[in-house]
Amino acid sequence: MRRVIHKIFWIWELEKEEAWINEMASHGYSLEHAGRLTFEFEETEANKYKYKELFLKGSAYSAENQKYFRFLEEMGIKVVCWINYPGRCWVYARALSEDYPNGIELYSDIDSQINCLKVTLGYLIFCVALLLFAAVLNLSIVITSAFTNSLAVLNLMCSIAMFALCTAAVTASVKTIIKINRLKKERAIHE
Repeated sequence: MRRVIHKIFWIWELEKEEAWINEMASHGYSLEHAGRLTFEFEETEANKYKYKELFLKGSAYSAENQKYFRFLEEMGIKVVCWINYPGRCWVYARALSEDYPNGIELYSDIDSQINCLKVTLGYLIFCVALLLFAAVLNLSIVITSAFTNSLAVLNLMCSIAMFALCTAAVTASVKTIIKINRLKKERAIHE
């Protein structure tokens, strides 16, 4: 039986989304497809799969990512689906729980973890710049119209929403930078 769930996860909530998908798998639902707001599950035996999410540079169709996907398959990890974003792709992978009882760990060394966080940070910075530009543009329309037309209120509301999203993305960027710096310090201790 197929089950479709509509749920929002922000780009900086990779671990939260992955934990939710693994929780669904523990209840007997295996992820078969994911979209930007939609998750499709197929009913299976409980705890059959473990899931891992990746945020990679480039399109899923790039030669480098296709080579990486083949490498994952050799390790018994199947790429279930992906979502392409400008210059990035969000990948959903799974493996049998019996092969990976403690979960799939792809970023086991510190440098890999730092690189993964840098990819996320780059996308967050792009989102902040885009949202800030759109918010300021909408705000300038409000200011120049001096609330003389009915669209000024709509532009003001859009501008406020974009500033709120921008604030959330900046907060996530700062948390990501703190994680990167913590990992760099940990790497320096081990060297």
